[in-house]
Amino acid sequence: MSTTNNSLRTPKSPLRGVGGLFHNFGEKLQTAITRFPLTFACIVGVAVLFVSAIHTNTDNIYTKWIMGGIVSAFASLSFYLFAENRLGKLVANAVNIALIGLIIWLFSYFSKNITDANAAQFVMLTVSFFLALFFAGYLTEKYSLHWWDNLQKTLFHLIISAFFAGILMGGLSLALVSLDKLFGLKIDDKMYAYLAVFCFVLFMPSYFLSQLSEKTASDESFSISYPAIFKILGLYILLPILAIYTLILYGYLFKIIASWELPNGWVSWLVSILGFVGFMVIVILHPITRTLPPNPQKGAQEARFTDAPKLNIPTKTPPSGGWGAVWSVRFFPLILLPLLVLMFVGIVRRFSDYGITINRLLVLILNIWFFGISIYLFISHSRQPKWILISFAIVTFLSAVGPWSVVNVTEKSLKKEFSALLTEAGWTNSKENQIKTLDKEKQTRLYDVAYYLQRTYGIESIRPMFSELSETAGVENLMIKLGISDPQIAKNEHISVNSGEKSYQFDISNYNQAIHLRNTYNSDVLFKSDSINIYLENYVVKCIWNNKVTLIPLESTIEKSLSMTGKSTHPEEIIIEKKDYKLIIFNLDGQRKADGEVKINHFNGLLLMK
Repeated sequence: MSTTNNSLRTPKSPLRGVGGLFHNFGEKLQTAITRFPLTFACIVGVAVLFVSAIHTNTDNIYTKWIMGGIVSAFASLSFYLFAENRLGKLVANAVNIALIGLIIWLFSYFSKNITDANAAQFVMLTVSFFLALFFAGYLTEKYSLHWWDNLQKTLFHLIISAFFAGILMGGLSLALVSLDKLFGLKIDDKMYAYLAVFCFVLFMPSYFLSQLSEKTASDESFSISYPAIFKILGLYILLPILAIYTLILYGYLFKIIASWELPNGWVSWLVSILGFVGFMVIVILHPITRTLPPNPQKGAQEARFTDAPKLNIPTKTPPSGGWGAVWSVRFFPLILLPLLVLMFVGIVRRFSDYGITINRLLVLILNIWFFGISIYLFISHSRQPKWILISFAIVTFLSAVGPWSVVNVTEKSLKKEFSALLTEAGWTNSKENQIKTLDKEKQTRLYDVAYYLQRTYGIESIRPMFSELSETAGVENLMIKLGISDPQIAKNEHISVNSGEKSYQFDISNYNQAIHLRNTYNSDVLFKSDSINIYLENYVVKCIWNNKVTLIPLESTIEKSLSMTGKSTHPEEIIIEKKDYKLIIFNLDGQRKADGEVKINHFNGLLLMK
């Protein structure tokens, strides 16, 4: 019985020259076609569809089938990798045919004009099956270093394939340009699109598939190469950035607790970035945080690895990554948990303020996944980081399909709310509609929900609810019938004062100071010196001079601006004068919201002070 001997060796250069990377390419390609026949069929099918779309200039006809072909290619390849050494070739092909059939059936229900909901499903399915490429063959593998070695090789081949395809595209495009410029041959723009299909749809995946090696047996002795660039990237670049980023977010967490206020909506994205980068560091540093002392039977140059739960990292001999890397990988999931609570509160606030959408529901699911995988990694001491990819792929797949998918749950929830609001407004989808006036808040909500459903799912999703209008009526017609205007226009009034002149003469006698006031966009500071500070505070100019505070209200000027929309005014008409000052306004631009808050984006004027 053979024993596992997983060793770390210093790698030779990963790039052994183009000759090595293309060694026996034809033979390897033939082997790949035999290994993954249906995957190649999907690739060729997608290429044909792209060429047809380019030739006919009709994208809409082919888009959903191209999307289905791309997902089918990733799905079939992932299943082939899983089935190798587990299922017979005939069974694997049969199951793959059924899998591709289900995917094509799903995409056949997509709209001819792809909606945002269709695009979201496509992206989620693509991400799910793409991630499966990195673990499908090693799903039940006991030793995580076998999986990690396959991960780095697969990633390397993917990057090299894209690089070669880019070089090929650039070289062939330059050849066409040369024929055009040097020989005067007219090259149709479509030729460059055909080249892109050949390079990125045919050549790149074909080369990638030809380089995929078969799975190493679990009990077979092997050694892995740990590239120095991984250690530099993970240990000396990402880990310090991660520490700084964590301190910043914890500082914000303490600020929120101290002020007892709800977190900013941005916090969800910031914590998500932190989580993804942290998990990426865990994966990158995995080999150098799982080492044991040098094996005396193999010599001091070699370090052994273990994933067996009974074996622990010794306390006296640090692993090759150092104890800092070990403790970071060990405790990062625990450090992340309080920030995930902050993220959850931010998500709940967004739901409360703006309601459900596909993106917000996805962020909520992401937050729940972060909680689950963080707890798993902490309990398991991050011994099997492949479960980061596996769990994320599973969650993404489940979020994309089925009655529980984010697309279906969001649509059902919003259609129910839309129907309830229509009922409250007196809409019965009949000629006997008795329209009732909703309050402003509900009008805005009805408007937002209606347009979100139309934009995200297509007008067909809600068309039956107001079919009484006409066969071609859209949400716009329904809003007119209900007497609801664009709430964004209604609740934001534009303020604009423009003198229309370039120079003026003013009497500045009896004044001690003449100060030019001007702000930059999104800044409230109009003027600042050692002795004078002048800034905007809502619709008031606040001047602090010699410990004296002077408030200059702009309310009357703003009201005048709103009543003279589109007209130019002479600056002498917008002078605010009191006993101690005279403010001459040249330009003023901003908005007034429904709640009365005023935001002045641009201000230009002259302040005379006694």
